Amino acid sequence: MLEALVVATATTGLFALAKGVRRNERFKIDPRLVVDVTDERGDDLPCPWCYSPTEEKDSRCTGCGRSFG
Repeated sequence: MLEALVVATATTGLFALAKGVRRNERFKIDPRLVVDVTDERGDDLPCPWCYSPTEEKDSRCTGCGRSFG
């Protein structure tokens, strides 16, 4: 009997919570605040010594001149 009462109370609470959340479903999004995290250059790593941007085909760093590999 007690379990049925607990289940009924929890179910009623969940339905009330879901109805309250659905009311605030429409949010206005400001497109100026949307951040695009894609990188135009790709996913290449920076130089491990000077952190200068590098490309996959580079054999040496363009910033500090150290060779890779």
